[in-house]
Amino acid sequence: MRMFESIKWLNKAKIRERFTSLDAVTVLRYVAILALFILFVSYRLNVLGGYVIPTYGNTMYHVGIERLTLETGHYPTQELSYNGGFPNFYVPAYRLLIVSQSAFSGIDPMVMSGLMTIALATAVFGVIYAFSKQLVGASAAVCALLFLTLSPGMTIFTIRALPELLGLVMFPLTLFFILKNRTEGPFQFNGYVALSVIAAAVTALTHQITLLVLALVLAVYALTQIKNRNEFLKAIVPLVALIAVYGLWQVYSLHTLSILGIAQVKYHEGTPVDFFASAFSVGFFDEAGLLVLPFSAIGLFWLERNKVDKRFLVYSWVIATLLLTKNDLLGIDIFMDRFLTFFIESLIVVGGIGAFAVLQFLDARIGRAIERSPET
Repeated sequence: MRMFESIKWLNKAKIRERFTSLDAVTVLRYVAILALFILFVSYRLNVLGGYVIPTYGNTMYHVGIERLTLETGHYPTQELSYNGGFPNFYVPAYRLLIVSQSAFSGIDPMVMSGLMTIALATAVFGVIYAFSKQLVGASAAVCALLFLTLSPGMTIFTIRALPELLGLVMFPLTLFFILKNRTEGPFQFNGYVALSVIAAAVTALTHQITLLVLALVLAVYALTQIKNRNEFLKAIVPLVALIAVYGLWQVYSLHTLSILGIAQVKYHEGTPVDFFASAFSVGFFDEAGLLVLPFSAIGLFWLERNKVDKRFLVYSWVIATLLLTKNDLLGIDIFMDRFLTFFIESLIVVGGIGAFAVLQFLDARIGRAIERSPET
């Protein structure tokens, strides 16, 4: 019976009724989402325009492993690049995603890398909207999508066929499941906890940089919730899963739990981030754009003033990624420019909230002005 009841929703009269019941603001919101989506995706379609698809980033580094996996049916434990012959330290989730889609479709991993870049970029669009809507509301989410579409840094990292793109999906998706879990009282291992654990585990196998970002964000959020056992465990449980899954992979691949021997850590790979670009640094404003920072400040102020539930999850996202972006000040000196992408992603969310707050303020002022105006 339920199947037939759901089919009734497809009745033309029902559809007409649903559309006619929409108010002007809702219609405008849908139009804005559609316009931003078309703009966002159409630019990413340029990935398919190259002679070799795609050519930007370390595509061949990953495609080599992917092709060998398809040919042999086994994920190689030895690197092929850099003269090969040493343990494959790279986590496998992104590569196996490409391999699985290539095996299913018969499309070569090189071409599939381009197709999956478009699909994953679209997923970033969706998860930013879902997280922002769950935190504040649909209007703030639309504003966040505007900043996402305009962001230079996010544009760069959503057209590159790299594991970090999958990380830009899985990281906020993990936070979304924590945000969505609104259960009060004693901690319960419910569906959202299970989903956050699964998302954290996939993140652990997606990208080491993303893993570090998620680990620090969850740790900071757990510290802010130390007096709230329920929220504390909502952060700690996926954090434990994240660390355990990665630890198991590294023991399997490198036969050690230490990350100090990984070349990028050992030789301090990464470029410092300053406000403006130079010969020795990446420019924050070049990557983030000029508009998002002031709106982010307004968004953070609005969140605190309105005591928005779970606002500390967003604060933790901003603080942790800022610390990682400037880890050179702590003497760590790794991947500062890559961590910047996740900091920008946090600013897009709070910037969207800030833009929503400004629009809300203007709407209230205009409404009061209309009410005070004498009737004519």
